[in-house]
Amino acid sequence: MALNLGKLMLAIFWVGLSLSAVQAQPSAQNVSLTLNSTTLLYSGQTVTVSWSGVPNPTAADAVALVIPTSYAPDVNLHNTVPLKYRWALQTNPNYLTTGSGSTTFRILNQRADPHFLFFSNITHSGNFSDVDVIAKSPNITIVNYNEPTQGHLAYTGNQGEISVQWLTRDAGTPTVHYGTSSGSLTSTVTGNTTTYTRQDMCGSAANTYGWIDPGTMNNVILTNLTPSTTYYYTYGDPNFGNFSSQAHFLTPPAVGPNTSVYVLDTADMGHAEPDGSNEWEDDLNARLYNAPGSIAEILSSITNQYNGNGLQQGAGLVITGMLEAELKNNPVLLWMNGDVNYARGFETQWDVGFDQYETISRQVPTMVAEGNHETDWPGRRPIGASDRFANTATDSGGECGIPFYKRYQMPSQYLKLWYSFDVGPIHNLVFSTELDYSRGSEQFNFILTDLMNVNRNVTPWVIVHGHRPAYATVVDTASVIQAQDQRNAFEDIFVQNGVDMVLSGHVHNYQRTCEVFKNTCVPRAADGSSQAPVWIVNGNAGQWLSTAEPVIPPFFEAVAIEHGYLRYHVNQTTLFAEMVSAQTGNVFDSFTLTKPVGWKFNSTAKAALVSGFIPTYQETLGQRYGYSGASAAATAILTVVYQNPQLFTGLANATLVQDINVLDTLANTLQILEPTFPLYLYPQLQNSNLTSPAAKLYLNEILIPQIPVLRAAVQNSEVGDLLLGTANSTNPLGGAFSYK
Repeated sequence: MALNLGKLMLAIFWVGLSLSAVQAQPSAQNVSLTLNSTTLLYSGQTVTVSWSGVPNPTAADAVALVIPTSYAPDVNLHNTVPLKYRWALQTNPNYLTTGSGSTTFRILNQRADPHFLFFSNITHSGNFSDVDVIAKSPNITIVNYNEPTQGHLAYTGNQGEISVQWLTRDAGTPTVHYGTSSGSLTSTVTGNTTTYTRQDMCGSAANTYGWIDPGTMNNVILTNLTPSTTYYYTYGDPNFGNFSSQAHFLTPPAVGPNTSVYVLDTADMGHAEPDGSNEWEDDLNARLYNAPGSIAEILSSITNQYNGNGLQQGAGLVITGMLEAELKNNPVLLWMNGDVNYARGFETQWDVGFDQYETISRQVPTMVAEGNHETDWPGRRPIGASDRFANTATDSGGECGIPFYKRYQMPSQYLKLWYSFDVGPIHNLVFSTELDYSRGSEQFNFILTDLMNVNRNVTPWVIVHGHRPAYATVVDTASVIQAQDQRNAFEDIFVQNGVDMVLSGHVHNYQRTCEVFKNTCVPRAADGSSQAPVWIVNGNAGQWLSTAEPVIPPFFEAVAIEHGYLRYHVNQTTLFAEMVSAQTGNVFDSFTLTKPVGWKFNSTAKAALVSGFIPTYQETLGQRYGYSGASAAATAILTVVYQNPQLFTGLANATLVQDINVLDTLANTLQILEPTFPLYLYPQLQNSNLTSPAAKLYLNEILIPQIPVLRAAVQNSEVGDLLLGTANSTNPLGGAFSYK
């Protein structure tokens, strides 16, 4: 969320829409829409679509890819939305004169024959509408509906096992051939299948216009694998007569202290279309129908920045490429700590995300924690598992965790995504921040029992993974309360049971605390080992960036407004971690945790620390209660913005206006936000009834103080990010740093 602001009422979007001209629909006569191929040989094939003869072309004309679904078998656009689309003007700068153009789409095998539709002047519609269609292409025939796609690996929780998972249209006999020599796959094992239906979804868009048939999820478990060994494998189904290309993976070393592992960690990556096309998203639908460069487009770009809407940013594609480059370093594990894909009720976007991650996930087991955008929905789950946050959130778009659970089969109970497993010298514990974890709950009891039974002589390191952070420099009331809720539940038992590091996302930047307990940095023990966990937020793997408090609490050692990913090496005595920039590839933060040779866990000393600890930091009122005026402040600011559209016409060339798939740096975000900063001091905002007391408090204590901080970050940093430590006389912003 660009400034951690709440969502604005939909009515404001329509103000922007009304600024776009509405023209009469042209006749479809003589409009040509042709393809260079009407056969899809394999998933990911490119197809060029061309059009000509468009009468009265407008900047709001678009070409879109659609497929039939069980909910909309006739592709009735009242019941479905396009898989993706592009504006005609973006493909041909002379389009408004010629009425012709062409563009290339990358087409995935989504188990039904797609085709293209050409839409004329769609800014006036609240959806892609059948009445806007002026041309239809031939169908693209899929050669193999059961092509094995979206392959990925996972750990099962049992030593010597790997789960191989992939997608087909139909259920059959999922089969894996594997062996330790390339081209000599002498072992064969079969598995099981599962799927889900539209009726399994909990609400719209997942069970209405966002639905497409998901196909069949295949799962085969390989057992009795030898540690530290490369295995080669293919997966498919003999009933369908085809298998995947050969892939390979390296098994982790045997569990134990005398081993070393390399791990990659992300959160909130999302997905983006590598061909540059756009997708439908409910919270962006008004923006997406504004012609590029129009006043409505510019104003809604400002709206989206203030409301923190989840633009699918190209940073996720960049980081995916960087993770693939890490394969040469033999990572044994990739983490995705929630909000993995951001499909939010649009089934097609699960396909796009899994395709994006496939190269690395076919080689490195990928483990996940559930986030709010996978799971949250009122009344959320048929088994009665309660939403921790009052069963009111609609963040999953009606999915309520089911596609996430079915597509990522983890070693957990059905729709209860908490589990643990060991890799090398690490005991990994995963918990759900979206389900009840209060003391005495089923999940809390699992976590406590698991931690109490870790054999620290075998796995000296304990790392915990979840989605929402317990420590984060944020300002909105909901995030502050949720963080306190977690600390109340877990902080004592994490310290008492010697958790070394806690990894989370949800907040879209990078944050690292000191080794902290009750908001107070805890010195290391005499032997150099940590006495409290380091808490990491690395929700910066692709989605829109979040800012932080203008003044950062002293127990944070690093805060960076920058996309990136975390990587760490762990052996018996050392955990060394680095945060890597998506923009430069540089390491912009690193830290080391240590344990001496022969280290023994001392439960008595830990219990004494917890029982006798006296915190030294006093939270401010804002840090304790947050600021509830964010949404009201956004509404007030945007009302003034929409009353003065002439002030922002210069934003037509702003990076995020031109292309929502570009890398979302702080500098690019400031292109949108900078012209609005003077509005913060407008008398209309400060003195009128338009602005509530809560909104004025947010303006004056959060937004206005952030202006110099954000500007300084762009001016003084190599990549326009911001790294903050404790503010002092030489570091008044709490943030000057240079790359090492």
